[in-house]
Amino acid sequence: MLKWQKNFLTGESVKDPEKIKKKLNSGKMVPGIYLLTLSETPLNLMDIIPAAMLIQRSFYGICPKIIGMAKGKEEALEMVRSLIDEIYRETGTFAAAEYIENR
Repeated sequence: MLKWQKNFLTGESVKDPEKIKKKLNSGKMVPGIYLLTLSETPLNLMDIIPAAMLIQRSFYGICPKIIGMAKGKEEALEMVRSLIDEIYRETGTFAAAEYIENR
């Protein structure tokens, strides 16, 4: 099963995020959905992953904790930009993982 952040973020265009979450958890394809995750690469803050990648069982098992969901790549990029702005404004740092855990 996928790991989800409690109270994960959703883009304005996402209709019925819980239904989409259930589909993704059961391994079904959900076209047009992008997932925001905290990056496991030290030089990056977050990653944007097309939900279609979860069809690959090898990726499904190693997918990092999902912190958000967007409909379309543009909305996902805007969500990341907005979240990073919020983190910096609130903390003065780019400590995304700590901020999101304590949100």
